[in-house]
Amino acid sequence: MNEQRPGPEALGASARPRGAKEIAPGVYFLAGFGNTTFLIGSEGVAVVDPGLFINGPRVVEELRAITDLEVRYVIYTHGHYDHAFGTPAILEDARVRGHQPPEIVGHANVAKRFERYAKTAGHLAQTFDLQFASWGEGGGDVVRKAQYCPPTISYEDHLELNGLGDRVIECRHGLGETDDHTWVWVPDARVIVGGDFIVSSMPNAGTPFRVQRYVLEWAEALEDMAAVHPVAVVSGHGGVFTEDAEEMLSVTAASLRWLDAEVVRRLNEGQWQEQILDEVELPAELAESTYLQPLYGCTSFAVRDLLRRYVGWYDGNPSMLFPSTRADIAAEVLAMTGGSESIFARVDELSAGTGADQQLALHLVDFVIFAGGEHAAEGHARKADLLDARAASEQSFVAHNVLKSTAVIERKMATD
Repeated sequence: MNEQRPGPEALGASARPRGAKEIAPGVYFLAGFGNTTFLIGSEGVAVVDPGLFINGPRVVEELRAITDLEVRYVIYTHGHYDHAFGTPAILEDARVRGHQPPEIVGHANVAKRFERYAKTAGHLAQTFDLQFASWGEGGGDVVRKAQYCPPTISYEDHLELNGLGDRVIECRHGLGETDDHTWVWVPDARVIVGGDFIVSSMPNAGTPFRVQRYVLEWAEALEDMAAVHPVAVVSGHGGVFTEDAEEMLSVTAASLRWLDAEVVRRLNEGQWQEQILDEVELPAELAESTYLQPLYGCTSFAVRDLLRRYVGWYDGNPSMLFPSTRADIAAEVLAMTGGSESIFARVDELSAGTGADQQLALHLVDFVIFAGGEHAAEGHARKADLLDARAASEQSFVAHNVLKSTAVIERKMATD
């Protein structure tokens, strides 16, 4: 079973790892916002995903409570900030102990990712402040304070590591949440360390802030994992799957395959993006699965990412080829409707309704904000209240945080 399926609060409540637990002989699971795994052989240790930069010292502390063996490998399942940036503390531990620095292992695309991160650090910090608002102020500090430690050993498809003595580790590449993803197979223990191929909820197969995900290939990677019949699968976020490991992998793969096929089918039938986004929902037998609850990713985000992959930005409406500015459109709408007061009256009516009503109210209040003028500040204040209301019913960690953090910004704009 999965020992820890976090909701939005658990996902964002703490970035601090908790005590390591042995889940198989010589395999230790250390839970955090991004999980860490220790693989211990007769001659050395591999640390899979050292986590956030702030977690590095704690990762070392937990490891050294278990063993004094030399760390031979630091393995990145992928190059995200919450998985691959605790490495400096491990390198410092090796220096203090007089050990050789460990080899850093990752897919060939990890180094390219780090180059892109450094190039766009300002933008990434801004979006991290929004996406990880539940960490408190400074979510973007994981970008601002990052030290990049790129792989010293890179591979393309498959890599076998034999430096731990009696334990062999296999690194296998697959496309999924990223193009640089590795899943780690420990044959003697029959344990998979899956990174963010597995997040104990609906896969993060599309996100408002990040680059392309690979939905179909993600399903294929999960099927490859199921084919080796693991007795335990360590998730990148959440817990460890044991008795239900193969079921979790198969159900999650099925959901991703279904989404890919459904979006492609509708595109080939001539449907445009808006209709697809409005109508595509997982079948009930998948949507109700405990493995697919929208705690981090959600179906609509995955559909958007599939559309981004398969089609261009044209949405079927030629009015949007060369659109007018939002400010110009808003000014015309206000002129036709009698001004801000009539908009606010309808916003008040919708605000008391369902989530869909509140969403419509957000679009209406935007007309007042985009038009500018004397009522824009009140528009910002009303928008903040609507964002808070939408956030209260939103399960997705990412969406919840964006709504809440943007509400704070809107309130500030209302008083500036």
